Order: sequence, then C-alpha cells, then structure tokens
Amino acid sequence: MLTFERLTPTASMLTPIASAALERKLALAGVHVALAPDDFTRPTSRFTQSERAEWIDALSHGRSEATRRTLAKLAHPQACAIVTGQQPGLLVAPLYSLYKALTAARLAEELERRWGTPVVALFWNHADDHDLAEVHHAFVQNVNLDLQRVALAGLASGRQPFSRIVLDEHRHRLRAATEACHASLPQAKLLPQALELLMPRVGETLSGAFSRGLEALVGELGVAVFEPDALRPALSKALARLVASEPLAALSAGADAMRRAAFEPAIDPREAALLFRVDERGRRALRAVDGGWRLDDEPTTIPTAELVRAIEQDPSGYSAGALLRPLVQDLALPAIAYVGGWGELAYHAELGELRLRADLPRTSFVPRASCTLIDAPTRDALAKLELTAARVLAEPTLLTQEVAVPELPVIARMRELGRSIERDINALRDDLEPLDPGLAQSLKRTAHQARVLLETAREKAERVHQNASGRGRRSVRRVANTLLPRGEPQERVLGPLDFIARYGTGWIAELAAAIDPFDARTLLVGLPELADTTPAEPAS
Repeated sequence: MLTFERLTPTASMLTPIASAALERKLALAGVHVALAPDDFTRPTSRFTQSERAEWIDALSHGRSEATRRTLAKLAHPQACAIVTGQQPGLLVAPLYSLYKALTAARLAEELERRWGTPVVALFWNHADDHDLAEVHHAFVQNVNLDLQRVALAGLASGRQPFSRIVLDEHRHRLRAATEACHASLPQAKLLPQALELLMPRVGETLSGAFSRGLEALVGELGVAVFEPDALRPALSKALARLVASEPLAALSAGADAMRRAAFEPAIDPREAALLFRVDERGRRALRAVDGGWRLDDEPTTIPTAELVRAIEQDPSGYSAGALLRPLVQDLALPAIAYVGGWGELAYHAELGELRLRADLPRTSFVPRASCTLIDAPTRDALAKLELTAARVLAEPTLLTQEVAVPELPVIARMRELGRSIERDINALRDDLEPLDPGLAQSLKRTAHQARVLLETAREKAERVHQNASGRGRRSVRRVANTLLPRGEPQERVLGPLDFIARYGTGWIAELAAAIDPFDARTLLVGLPELADTTPAEPAS
C-alpha cells in the first residue's frame, strides 16, 4: 500500500506564470487554464464519423487490446480527447512522462463520468523530434547511492527524427546498457522483468521502444500512446492550414502580450523553428520571415503558398515545431484539453492571439500531477538527518548544510577550469565567423562538450571525496539523489526503471487512483518497505 501526502508548492517551486494561473489571474486573450471540472464546456462535435473511423483504424494498428478498446470509444459522435505528450526518453524516462499520462487518464475518467459521453486520454509520443542528446540516456541510483548514467552508444548527434532511428546491437550496444543497469541495481529482484518492459530491443525505433514501454505501463489505465506517423495526413493538413494563416504576426502579438503581463515567452516566434522539413539530410528548420519562410542553410525565401502546396503534396516531409504542435493536435484531433507541466504553459500562453485570429479551437491547459516517490531507505535516511521530505523539497539548501565538507582544491580548480575552457573556446568564434559560419557554430558545441566532459570528471571526484567523509554523508547522498537528483525535482531526472525493478508495476495503478487532476499540490508518495532487498541466490 502506498501512502500519500499533499504538499502545497512554495513560491520558489513555481514560475510567475504558474503562480498567476493558480491564482486565476492569468488574463491573456485566448488562453484558458482549467483548474476545476466546471472550467470545461461540454464540446460539440467537429468531426465526421468517417474521420473518427480513420483515427481508430490508424491508431489501433499494432497496439494492445487495452489500447484498441480505449480508441474504439472515439467512434461515439460526441467523444472527445484529453491530449498530452512528450519526446521519447530511454527507459521511459523521466518520470514526468508517466505522470502526464496518468493525469490525462484521470481527467478523462472524471469528465466522462460527469458528461456521460466518452472522453479518451491520448499520449502523443513526439517521435518527430531529433535532439538525441536529451533522450539517449537515463539515470539510475547505484549501490553507492550515486546517480549512474545509462546511455545508448552511437546516438550523440544527428538530425534524424527519433522515428527513423532503428536500433541495432553493433552500433547502439543495447547489451551494454542492459549490463550497466544490472551493475547499478544488483539488489532489485524484478530488474529482468523491468528491463523486458522498458529497455529498447534490436530492430525497434528509438521512439517505438518508448511507445511500447509506456503503453505497457498505462495502456490498461485507459491511455492510448501514438506516434505522429500514424496520423500524418491529418496532422499535415492541419499544419498546412496553420502555415497558410501566416502565423508570425499573431504569434508575435501573443509573445508581446505575455511580456506586457510581465511573463517571459518560452520561445521567441521571430526566431523559432515553427516547422521542419524532413529529407535525406534529416530535419531542417523553417522559420517565418517577411514574405514567406526560410529553410536553414538556404538563402532563398519560400513563398507561403508554395510551402503550403509542398506540405499538401508531401505530408511525410514536414512536421510542426514545438510552438505549432499544440495547434496542430487541436485541429486534427477532438481535443478539449492538453495536460502539461508548468514550463509548457509558458509557450501555450503565446498561442492565444493566433487561436483568436485564425478561429482555432481554444483548448484548455491542465497542469499535470507532480509526484515524488519516497522509498523506505530514504525515509530512514531522512529520520537520521531529522528532516522531512517536505522540508527538503521546500528548502534544498538544508542538504547543503548537512554536507559541509571542505572542498578539495583540485575539485574547485576543475570546476573553474571547465568554465574557463568553454569561455576561451567561445572567444574564438568571432574570428572564425568570417571564415566559416558553420565552423563557428560547431565550435560552440565543442566548447559545451568540453565543459560537460570536465564536469563529469569533477562530479566523479566529488563523489569519491564525499564517500570518504563517513556514513552520515551516505544518508545525505541517499536523500539528495532520491528527492533532488542533480539538484532538480525527482520527476525530471529519474525514470520508472528503479522503482519497477523493486516494486513491480502495481504501484502505478494505485498512484493513478490517488491523482486528482484538479489538485495542483505535489504528491509525496510513500512506497512500502520491502521485506528482503538482498540479491537472489543463483540457481544451483
């Protein structure tokens, strides 16, 4: 049995726009944040029965029986959808992807009960994205209570969509990633079953592994996971409509409205990649300019009418960027709400002016559940430190005070050296720019990578130094790397592997039942004590 405590977020945990939304003071035209059931208006149907049949057929292909049952509900003429989504992470990490899905499921369940008509939870796997550095790794806590980075090889760069990256053993070393998990979690008795669910398989795409893993966790709870290729014709039709509306002026007006309200837009539409062209060179950004659109690395401007025709003639060759994606899904699907994190609200809030000017659906934004999982060893460590999880999350500096170990001079020098290396390399960019702009941009990446490599070595040295400072430090390390790994909320760094490997998957349904989609407080989730955490004896 899980235990639950609800923690009201402090001001330091929230962005200004999140605080305004919770206080119902977010007054931006065309932007709606739903915090209660009565904030929703029962939708009217915008789609024909043949369109609904096409969704069901396209999305059901290759899916589980539970997912097919969920999707079949869309056949009802008044059926609508709660949409959420995230780019696919290795081992279905981080945890907030799971929490998005569970929040969408609970919201769909609640609205369906109130309205008496089907409401379906859909999770859009952002398989069109291409930023491999963000998704090719996951973190687990190893036996030394340190964070262990598990990554696939051969995925450090490139601009191919995740849906086009087919995994193989020779290049991506899946077996090595599996062995790294076993080395980090030797006491987790259910680790083989967890890896069977979550670890990518040879022949799968990077995005397909995420879809399979997430569906295994939430499919029975009423969430249908889909990738954009399944709905490409409908999504491209919506994208063409948005491009034809010449969206830059309205998007810029939305960003300016945010600034007047003292909020900083997450994406500047004047510089953003509003959509991407996908060809043999991978994904290349298209940005709105005066008179049309410009493809990165090409000097000519593409007239809007020409780009619209290109999207209509080659649907698979174009995909929406982060700013237009919410509008594409609202046009192509019977969406009534999007479930997202508070960080996402900052760019959803830019879209109000475009929704109004182009007569687009005004879908509500619903904040996802925020959860922190706390196991018995972490509770014991908190007790030894005479702290509570609520205090640590509200005042992270408490842990810093507990680990007041003098820093070794060599570690301090490594930290400063990392900063100076990045600074010195970047200083060369101005001289290289006239020679080759592309080389100057490459140098920026090199500077960042050099600092990251040195930071990794520094962190390892720091861990060794901390390990030598006694068992009291071990309690601090356990609390820090469980509640605030890498100094961030747990749900942004850790994935479900560690918890499924120890507790199975039953806790996920129990957590889902406890989520209130209209309660923005953080859930502190107490996991049960395990009777025996020692490794199983090998068979004789």
